[in-house]
Amino acid sequence: MKKPELLVTPKNSEEIKTLLNAGADAFILGNAEFQSRGRGDFSFQDMAEGARMIHEQGKKVYLAIDAIMDNDMVNKLRASLKDFCELKIDAIRVADLGAYMIVREMMPGTDVHFSDAMMLTNHVTANYWINKGATRTTLAPEITLEDVLQIKKEATGEVEILIHGASFMFTSRRRLIENYLTFQKEFGKEITLVESGNMLYDEERHLYYPIWENKHGTHILSGSDVCMIDDLSELIDVGVDSFRIDSIADGEHLEKLVSFYKVAVDLCISDRSKYEKARSVLHQEVAKLQMKNRPLDKGFYYKPTIYKVNSDRIEAARREGALGYKNQTK
Repeated sequence: MKKPELLVTPKNSEEIKTLLNAGADAFILGNAEFQSRGRGDFSFQDMAEGARMIHEQGKKVYLAIDAIMDNDMVNKLRASLKDFCELKIDAIRVADLGAYMIVREMMPGTDVHFSDAMMLTNHVTANYWINKGATRTTLAPEITLEDVLQIKKEATGEVEILIHGASFMFTSRRRLIENYLTFQKEFGKEITLVESGNMLYDEERHLYYPIWENKHGTHILSGSDVCMIDDLSELIDVGVDSFRIDSIADGEHLEKLVSFYKVAVDLCISDRSKYEKARSVLHQEVAKLQMKNRPLDKGFYYKPTIYKVNSDRIEAARREGALGYKNQTK
């Protein structure tokens, strides 16, 4: 039975060390220039040192170049890839077709993972990118477990899924919050945007949706964290290649989280009966780590995405301010 890798995104070199000890198998490294929503901002020297540490432990390194590119960015990418060619990496993650073409042109011997994790929802699209030369595709988080299983059965290359953490609900290249606050300031309302702790609050569901901006635009995360630690059997049996953990937590929290998933994956493969007995306990241990305002759920694995417009309900929510902008710190 194939063992899926545990894939993580470290924030800095110290997290690389702790996550290696926790059992992570692969690491996404990137910087603010080309990584759309990554936790870390690694310099070239830090990437080189991180890759060295990771490879010494026999683990894999993936370089994130997953921002949506404009003309200036693709020109910068061409220049930067000359340096990136010197990095010893196992694959490059891209989400932009232009970036994909440039990477294939300048680094033809490097594996490419197509990681537009918001749009890849069927096996035909997965195989399109695999036929174009990608070795892996990253599936969108808003699809059901049944769809994931079917895609993996039909896909001719590797498949990666979100197994734990926040999914990205919205991305825009525009700096929407900054523009909104500037507009409010013109009417005499002073609202300060902080770098972290900004939330959209849904009063009806009592959920806080993390929102932040960087040079690549505005990004909104889900208000809860996917947690599949107690539901890995079918995913492992069908042969999903990579389990990605996208936690917004840092340090010891993330280290413990990875270690619990390491135990779960190993048990599920080596002794399925022990896993069945332990999975509820593992879920409880993960729940203890969870932030109070971020509940755990199964995402859309058992809940199809359905968009149904109810104009009366929307109008009532608008009048009552049920969905508004709030500022909250941890």
